[in-house]
Amino acid sequence: MEFRGTRRGFTLVELLVVIAIIGVLVAMLLPAVQAAREAARRSSCSNNLKQLGLALHNYHDTYKSFPYGSRNNTAPAKTDLMGWTVSVLPFIEQGNIYDLMNTSFNWSEAPNVQFATQRMEAYLCPSGPEVKADDNANYFTTHYYGVMGPTGVNPQSLTNYPENTSGSHGGFSQAGIWYHNDVRGFNNIIDGTSNTFAFGEISWTDRGGNPTRYRVWTRGGRVNDFMAPCKNVANQINTDQTGLFNDMSYGSQHPGGCQFGLADGSVRFVSETIDYNMLLSAASMSGGETVKLD
Repeated sequence: MEFRGTRRGFTLVELLVVIAIIGVLVAMLLPAVQAAREAARRSSCSNNLKQLGLALHNYHDTYKSFPYGSRNNTAPAKTDLMGWTVSVLPFIEQGNIYDLMNTSFNWSEAPNVQFATQRMEAYLCPSGPEVKADDNANYFTTHYYGVMGPTGVNPQSLTNYPENTSGSHGGFSQAGIWYHNDVRGFNNIIDGTSNTFAFGEISWTDRGGNPTRYRVWTRGGRVNDFMAPCKNVANQINTDQTGLFNDMSYGSQHPGGCQFGLADGSVRFVSETIDYNMLLSAASMSGGETVKLD
């Protein structure tokens, strides 16, 4: 005699329990997945800055100085030509893009449209929210800026950091490794290359209600006015973008701070809660300050 048992399925209660368990597991795993993705993006960002540091060294080996922070020609007169972001292209394996640049024209003039509209992955943080420049939506921006130097009072000497006459967009610090129409070199870094910022991130959404004021990655600057590819250290990391254009604060979408490339080629993640005097000190190349970024 053959007996056939009745197949028993899930009850509604059992099904709800299984769904609840799956929901709990997903809730537990999701933060870990998100953290892993951010760690990968941060690593990619760090590598971008390392490549810029290497490019800076190779440029110096070739020309015996760093590039101009920003530059304009006088004959023929061009008020907004280009910045260091253009000068280092051959040293980050982008010589083919560099060759598109016509230095007889501003970045925005017709002969340079093909050049200026290039999307430069090497200049974009994967965690950053912006890729287009807000002054011209047809052009891409950079998330990495030259650290022009600190403004305000040197915490070591208690004297003011050197700065040019302030224009409508703020002054140019003269205490760092980048300047307009002028070059510096390793011989100017008295404080040590491992204690001096070269590059920093500005790749975060504005917290002050104003546009983030990103600019085209090719853009240079104007004498006693602004430097598009370089910024002063004038504010704490991740503070509101309500100040002057030259004083845009460094910051990122990485939780808790942002990354800086130092003049020795290393990259450091710097907390948004760092002592502000330490931030100023690391932006200075020869102020004699004590630097501790940990």
